[in-house]
Amino acid sequence: MQAWTKGRVATYPWQAIPETLEALGLTAVDDMTQVWFVAADGRLCGGAAAVNGALRYCWWLRPLTWLYLLPGIRQIEERVYRWTAQNRHRLPGGTAVCAINPPSPPQEPH
Repeated sequence: MQAWTKGRVATYPWQAIPETLEALGLTAVDDMTQVWFVAADGRLCGGAAAVNGALRYCWWLRPLTWLYLLPGIRQIEERVYRWTAQNRHRLPGGTAVCAINPPSPPQEPH
């Protein structure tokens, strides 16, 4: 994403910025389940909306991002995004580390 947008969109792994997550009102679980985009005006969006927000900074993909605003397209993009996010560890380049494993609830001491 940084290369496609010529550095206008910065990307960070959620583990690298825990204090920023908290400042944005997000939890680690929020960040593990989908990508987030923070617009220049501070607006926060996740999932397919986040991908479209970031791709607006890529001149050659910008026209496609407007499709997200069309009725029905948003729902299709969100479904594709959710499937991709849930199966990213199975996709080319994915590893077991990419699997979404929600944290276990704390165990009661015995």
